Amino acid sequence: MSTGNFQRKCILLLAGTAFLVLFAGLGIQELGSGDETRVAGIAAEMFLEKEFLLPRLNGSPFLEYPPGYYWLTGAAFSLFGIHDFAAKLPSGLAAFGMVLLTYLFARKLKFSSREAFLSGIVLLFSGQFFAESRTCRVDMTLAFFLELSIFSFYAMIRSERRSGKIGYWLLFLLGLVCGCYTKGLLGLVLPGSVIAFWLPAEDLAARRFRWKRYIAACAGGLLAFGAAGIWYFLLLRREGYEMFHTAFWINNLGRFTGNQPDHAESFFYYLWKLPSLFQPWLLFLLLALATGVQRIRNGRNRELLFPLLALLIPFLLMCCASGKRIVYLLPLSVPAALLTGWYLQQLLEMVQKRWQETHLKRIGKVVLFTAIAVLLILDFGVAFFRNRNESLRPLFEKAAELERQGKKLFLVNPPERTRGAAYFYLHRTIPEKTSEIPAPPPNECWIIRRKEETKDSTVYADHHRLLEGRASGS
Repeated sequence: MSTGNFQRKCILLLAGTAFLVLFAGLGIQELGSGDETRVAGIAAEMFLEKEFLLPRLNGSPFLEYPPGYYWLTGAAFSLFGIHDFAAKLPSGLAAFGMVLLTYLFARKLKFSSREAFLSGIVLLFSGQFFAESRTCRVDMTLAFFLELSIFSFYAMIRSERRSGKIGYWLLFLLGLVCGCYTKGLLGLVLPGSVIAFWLPAEDLAARRFRWKRYIAACAGGLLAFGAAGIWYFLLLRREGYEMFHTAFWINNLGRFTGNQPDHAESFFYYLWKLPSLFQPWLLFLLLALATGVQRIRNGRNRELLFPLLALLIPFLLMCCASGKRIVYLLPLSVPAALLTGWYLQQLLEMVQKRWQETHLKRIGKVVLFTAIAVLLILDFGVAFFRNRNESLRPLFEKAAELERQGKKLFLVNPPERTRGAAYFYLHRTIPEKTSEIPAPPPNECWIIRRKEETKDSTVYADHHRLLEGRASGS
């Protein structure tokens, strides 16, 4: 088989596998109470109210993130309607794009077609990556734009044609801008930190200073910052300084300075969580890191320096940030997959000396199809139990039924997840109240999240209760 045919076969097999795994069960799992219902509710409110500048949560401004992800989800709603599949579609598409970009990234790093294919497979079958591809959250989309920016910058540097350099630089700029509109200045900081360490390391190895690369990186960063600033400027102009201060300062710098108390953890949090990260490939990743560092020091496989820095530098930045969650490490999945895919091919080459290549291909096909089947079975199985235990749809269907009977619905002391779910399921703003009385009046019904055990209501997912007002004596 020719090299070109083998490359096409690899990328088609990878794309087909990723499409099947990522989209076969995307619509069967309903949104879970938590971040998903909050994000889906904000996107639904922005879409239905046609308010595309200021994200709102059940009518109140919500400025934790810029509106980029809500725009994407709103586009999905316009195509498929407001339901769970459309809410998760941006994450599914971003995951699919990341798998293909990982293959292309590996090829730019001069990996063989097999190493590139294995890198994509490692990413696709990573536990956290697959789980996040089924969620309505900003993290997978952010990870895609971060990968697009660092891939495009590296491809620009390696491109030998002027048109190629310009095209990849524009993609680099696009990735930075979209990253900023997805999760603020983090979309600049993470890829910028990788590039800021890699460029001097490349120049030291080559013993020459190539200033045009630095200009290209700085120009992209400045233009992306300016493009992101358009939204902040419009927010300042229309909503005032307080809104701008919350969106720009608190929700960007606060993640690193400790001004945001949410999810605050110690510097070593991610190190303690290391055994749960990047499963089931963590052991191979650690071996790849050790082998890769040795190869780079010996002057071999110097292309590994870029994914190595793309893994370690953001990891250290994340450790320095005050707010920490495991999902924040999702952007590191791509460099981790690249290193792991490269190392797995080294292991296969050692095994190939004792086994015939045809036997290895047969075993590989069996392992791949078995992994696909197991993952799909788990996906459908998890959806069955998750829908029953975490979905708030039954709660709001019952609330809508009570409204049709003449009851007036209120959210009582609602957390963000409840407020988002209310708009997502009912497609309108629900009035809120703070109440100290134990039960609603006869003409009202309340949705409340309360963990203590009581017998006055039916308990729905995530400790939500629906209290129905009853006439005296009934």
